[in-house]
Amino acid sequence: MHRCWLGESGPLAQGELVTLSPQESAHVARVLRMKAGEKVQLIAAERLYEGELVLPDPQAARVRVLLALPSPEPSVRVTLIQGLPKLDKMEWIVQKATELGVWDILPVEMERSVARADGDKKGERFNRIALEAAKQSGRAHVPQVLPMCGGKGAADYLKEVGMDAVFVAWEEEGALTLSRALQTLLLEKPKPEKIAVIIGPEGGIDAKEIELFRGLGARCVTLGKRILRTETAGLCALAVTMSVFGEM
Repeated sequence: MHRCWLGESGPLAQGELVTLSPQESAHVARVLRMKAGEKVQLIAAERLYEGELVLPDPQAARVRVLLALPSPEPSVRVTLIQGLPKLDKMEWIVQKATELGVWDILPVEMERSVARADGDKKGERFNRIALEAAKQSGRAHVPQVLPMCGGKGAADYLKEVGMDAVFVAWEEEGALTLSRALQTLLLEKPKPEKIAVIIGPEGGIDAKEIELFRGLGARCVTLGKRILRTETAGLCALAVTMSVFGEM
């Protein structure tokens, strides 16, 4: 079933008529050639709704809300703090992390990043990729790709948000696995709400950055005996996290 995003819309009421954006309207009417009476899903206010297309107008399609659907969102909000890789890899990470249930993504220019931040020119594209991936995968939440920053900016973000736990995937940590660290967290705090996972860029995380994150209470973990590429490591960490929380 096709899904339409209503942007910053508030909660919807049964029977309410909503107007799709020009982009969504054109896609429904011109690309998909949908007819009146066909069903769609609506993403609004972190919820999913079932709707019925009333007017397939390519400029302002109208949909009647039929009912609210159960939320597909994970019980825990996971932020992926991703050491900035080459930008084509970042696009892949954004897409697949969204499919796996990430809450938001913070790209960080680290000491060993091969790529360097070019202002925030890619931010709009990253967020568009997240939106399309959220629609494709049936998410009720569209992850936000936050503006790129440096290591200190990432540390400030973690302080401001106040995570229940922060885990750093580090190749020099050989004992504590992410799955065991998550299980320990659940014993300490049965219902954590916000978790951050930090992944290094192609060159790995510098020791000074490790100490910076450790100073915030982050726990270093291993993702296994094999060295994973940066575009694999974050997705692996998300899959492990979702599995431990019973989301996979």
